[in-house]
Amino acid sequence: MRLKTMTAAAALLLTGAAFVAPAMAQKASDTLKLTVLDPFPMIDPFWVPANEANQWNREVFGRLVVYDEYKGEFVGELAKAWRRIDDKTLEFDLRENINFSSGNHFSAEDVKYTLEYIADPKVSIRFKQRYDWVEKVEILSPYKVRVHAKAARPDDLEVMAYRFHILDKNIHEKLEDKQSYGRTSASSTGAYKLVSIDHGGNIRLTRNDEAVSKLTNIRAPIKNIVGVPVPDRQTQIAQLLTGGVHVLAKVQPDLLAEFANNPNFTITPFSTRLLVYVTLDAAGRSDNKIFTDKRMREAFIKAVDREKIIKAFVPGANIAVRPDAICFSDNIGCASSTKPYAYDPEGAKKLLAEAGKPDGFEMELSAFTPYKAVAEAIAGDLRRVGIRASVQPLTIAVYTKLRGDGKLTALVAEYPTFSQPNLINIMDVFFGADRDYSGDPLIKKAYDEGAKTLDLAKRTEIYKAAMDRVNQEALIMPISEQPNLFIHAKEVEIKPGLTSKTETRPGDYFWK
Repeated sequence: MRLKTMTAAAALLLTGAAFVAPAMAQKASDTLKLTVLDPFPMIDPFWVPANEANQWNREVFGRLVVYDEYKGEFVGELAKAWRRIDDKTLEFDLRENINFSSGNHFSAEDVKYTLEYIADPKVSIRFKQRYDWVEKVEILSPYKVRVHAKAARPDDLEVMAYRFHILDKNIHEKLEDKQSYGRTSASSTGAYKLVSIDHGGNIRLTRNDEAVSKLTNIRAPIKNIVGVPVPDRQTQIAQLLTGGVHVLAKVQPDLLAEFANNPNFTITPFSTRLLVYVTLDAAGRSDNKIFTDKRMREAFIKAVDREKIIKAFVPGANIAVRPDAICFSDNIGCASSTKPYAYDPEGAKKLLAEAGKPDGFEMELSAFTPYKAVAEAIAGDLRRVGIRASVQPLTIAVYTKLRGDGKLTALVAEYPTFSQPNLINIMDVFFGADRDYSGDPLIKKAYDEGAKTLDLAKRTEIYKAAMDRVNQEALIMPISEQPNLFIHAKEVEIKPGLTSKTETRPGDYFWK
């Protein structure tokens, strides 16, 4: 019923689309309006490390190096050269002609300040372990630094490329409230600079002409980018049709046919390597201990018709990768010799009976809000075998806190595996700190050993055992890659990223 209602509403709106199309592409003012599905309160990759926010963060802040995902190699940005001194030390030669958007000159002082600030134990942020491995930064000259790690870290340069965004020391160190940097100042060296962001998440960027002229790995083809927070799908459609926004991302399948027939719009798909998954509380952290029994976890997975859900709810299902593990084959260090349990509702019923639950059981199925429909479809499959799941949609901030507090029995969510495409990172996302709901000693061992193993082939074998264990023990169910489908004004063109093959950032939009 929900899908029919949405489709009917979209059809009604589309009847007037031809009359508003001229307002949809404000080429004259060189201003593009993008929807923001998951609003964020500041531009700051350290304090707001969410998927959508990071696509904006990476256009605003500069990094020492970036990783070219097409070529599988590192490219210099604020650093023009680098070298490994030993297993724990990296040395960077910095560019000498870079200024922050504030006008302050970039130097080794900014690198040292940023890396040591974010590693400081007093700075309490999510995913702290991404940064606190830095022991100290040694300035060798105004444009040369050495970064010393506390211990050998196989993915140190990758973390630099994806996680360490350089701050303007002269501004940041003077702020009493460091988080205000991303709301007011955000002095940066990226392709765009922050103009404003309000408490509702409305954001304005403008091209950083000086940076674009000096750095070859960034671009800003459209001068002004406006982010409009519109979490509600119906409002997004209305905004798109009336010119309130020019691009609608993460389009659901029920809208494609209707927009496909409208000459004012274009549909563009992109691969993302964004993993949609379901985590089950095998460790018994939540109040409901049902999933401490492997038979219950296996029954859950066997009850879910993954392929049906992908075809019904995953935009671009025809190009979506169906992963065999909680990583994709092009993630660095990903390997698996097993697959998730296949759809087998009769087998699920048998397992329930064997576990003394022939009539099933009740549970709460939490879901990151954009995946509410997926969770509802899963709940429908579960009901057919007797598992009565009530769906609880949650924002990322809420489910992150509940997950950390051990309150989630099961969670449908997403993770952009190419936000740092290494298994060291993916293992940490699922099994690090307070995010581990497996309680599995083999996985814990792989987590610890893999993070210390420099040899990639050996590290891959270590993680292969962990990926197989996830499938065998029915700990996490990988559902699908979530391709990103865009409906956008016909005057807009979306191109693949310069170095990212999985993210679409403000600098990837062009006027035709």
